[in-house]
Parts: sequence; C-alpha cells; structure tokens
Amino acid sequence: MHETKFIHLPPRPRPVLKGLSVVAGITAISFAAAWAFEQHRKRELMRALASMPGAAKILPALRSHSELVLAQFSAGVTPKSTARKS
Repeated sequence: MHETKFIHLPPRPRPVLKGLSVVAGITAISFAAAWAFEQHRKRELMRALASMPGAAKILPALRSHSELVLAQFSAGVTPKSTARKS
C-alpha cells in the first residue's frame, strides 16, 4: 500500500490575529467604561458641591479639588482612595 506523509504546516495567523483583536476590543471597552464612570462621578461631586449654600461663588475655583472640599464639609461623599484592592 502507498504510504502518505503528512506535512505539518505552521498555524495560520488568522486565529491569532482574531484573538488579539478580541482582547484589544475588550480593553478599549474597559477603558471607555472607566472614563465614563469617572466623568459621571465628577459630575455628581459637582452637583453635591453646587447644592451647598454659598458654594456657587467659589465653584469655578474648586472644580479640580471638589473631592477634598466635599470631605471637609462632610457632604457624605468620600474622596477616591488611591490604594488598590487586592
């Protein structure tokens, strides 16, 4: 009988590229979700600060430090912690 020899070819790059594109897509979606949540969080902090009496006068100056100001006035919003949870 005739003996057939199989040639082992390296895997085609398509499955690898498809896997990498899935990982890149998930990563992009994760970054977009984190950015959107951070924007929402900042908006909520600004609303809480704006609802305080007399804060409308100093609101533009405190835009970048609203978390610290809210913590000093004990507005019920805790500043974002820098420690990571494990």
